[in-house]
Amino acid sequence: MGQVLSNNHIQTETTQRDEAASESALKSDAHQRVEHLIEQLKLRSAELEDANRELRRISHYRSLFLARMSHELRTPLTSILGFSEILLEQEELTATQSRFCKKIQDSGFQLQTSLNHLLDLSRLEGEQPELFLQEFSLREVLRESCAAVARPAQMNQVRLEYDVAPEVTKLVSDQGKLRQILYNFLGWAVSRSNSGQQVSVYADLIDARLPSQRGYPAGDPGLIRIRIDDSGEHVADLSRVFDPEGPSGGREATVNELGIIISHRLIDLISGNVTLQNRDAGGLRVLIQLPASPMKE
Repeated sequence: MGQVLSNNHIQTETTQRDEAASESALKSDAHQRVEHLIEQLKLRSAELEDANRELRRISHYRSLFLARMSHELRTPLTSILGFSEILLEQEELTATQSRFCKKIQDSGFQLQTSLNHLLDLSRLEGEQPELFLQEFSLREVLRESCAAVARPAQMNQVRLEYDVAPEVTKLVSDQGKLRQILYNFLGWAVSRSNSGQQVSVYADLIDARLPSQRGYPAGDPGLIRIRIDDSGEHVADLSRVFDPEGPSGGREATVNELGIIISHRLIDLISGNVTLQNRDAGGLRVLIQLPASPMKE
C-alpha cells in the first residue's frame, strides 16, 4: 500500500514538473512573440516617421513651387487683364474685336481664380492657417461681395439682391476669410442660374448656439445666419457637393465647384457650419452660420 502511495506521489510530482515546464515554455514563447511584435512595431514606426518626413518635404517644395508659379503667372496675367480692360473701355472696336477681347478677359479672370484656388488649397493642406479677428460691418462685406460677382452676373443676365436684418450690425470674425467664402458661394450661385433668374442674399441673427469649438463659446452673442438662394436646378446628391473626390458626379470639378470646397474648409476654420437645401420653389439654398463674435477671455 505504501509503495502505491509512493508511486502516486512520484507520478504527481512528475506531472507537476511537466506542467510547470510546459507553462514555462509557453511563457517563454509568448515573451518571444511579444518581443518580436515590439521590434516590428518599432521598425514600422521608424518607417512611418521616414515617410512623414518625406511627405512634409514634398509638401514644402510643392508650396514653394505653387507660390513661385503664381508669382510668375500673375505679372503677365495682370498685364493681359489691364490691357483688355483698356481696349474694351477706350478703343473703338468692331463687334468681332470686342467679342474676342471679352473672351480674352474672361479667360484671364478664370485663370486668376484658378491660381487663387491652388494657393488656397496649398495653404489649407499645410500648416493651420491663422485667424485675424476684427470687428466689421456685415452689410458692407455683403455689398462688396455682391459687387465682386457683379460682372459674371451681368454676363449671365442674373439679378443680384442682398439685405441684412436690422439687428445685425457688427460682426467679429476673420473678414478676409468670410469675404472669400461669400465670393465663392455667390459665384457658384450665379453660375448655376440662367438668364433672367435671381440670386438673393439675406443675413440675420438667430438664437441657436453652435457647440464650442476652436475657442468659440456655446453661448455668448448668438449666431449670424447668411442665406444664399439661387434659381438653378436641384442638386441630386447634396452630400457629394463638398467631396473633393467627386463633387460633380465623376466629371472634373469646375472652378466654382472647387471654390465652394475651399469655402467649406474655411467655414470650419472660423467655427461656422454650412448646410445645403433644395428649395421647394426650385433652386438651391446655402445656409451659413457662424458666431457673431469669439469667446471673450
